[in-house]
Amino acid sequence: MNTLRKLGSTALATMLAVGIAAPVSAQGTVPPHADVDLSQIPGGHVHQGEIGEKLLMVEQAIKCGCGTCAMDVHTCQFQMQCGTSPAWTQRILAQLQAGETPEAIEASFVRDFGGGVLMTPPAEGFNLVGYLLPGVAIVTAGMLIGLFLNGRSSLRPAPVSELDLADEDAERLRAALRRLDETEGPDW
Repeated sequence: MNTLRKLGSTALATMLAVGIAAPVSAQGTVPPHADVDLSQIPGGHVHQGEIGEKLLMVEQAIKCGCGTCAMDVHTCQFQMQCGTSPAWTQRILAQLQAGETPEAIEASFVRDFGGGVLMTPPAEGFNLVGYLLPGVAIVTAGMLIGLFLNGRSSLRPAPVSELDLADEDAERLRAALRRLDETEGPDW
């Protein structure tokens, strides 16, 4: 503790910053088209260069098959740390290095594990209901609210000054209102 006091706040802050930044810098850099083996990379993961960007894109499009979470492969690897997601990342990386496209890789996962392996189901067949229903429901609700409010304003009685009354009807109405005012006095 005395040593920390002697170092001062600037030196302590520098030591903390270096300690926090070390795991990030330990990931290293990898040339964009190099053959990448995740076991050889400090920290075990990289998303640099063209292959790294495609790797991240495919990892985020595929749901982890560990069965304990509903996360994508990339997120599960760092939050749940299951055994499935690193193996799937290795598979994706090997396919990318072999020259396959991200779409072909996703299709291979769908072929092997079914359509439930995708984070977002394809917009086809019954899945279209899930894509279109919220928009249709919002538009329908807006139209119903608009019709309700429009119909409600037309049901409101017009003010007396706007009514087309004969002179004798207007005088009878005024007399009735005066009688009402006289009988309805304050209760205090």
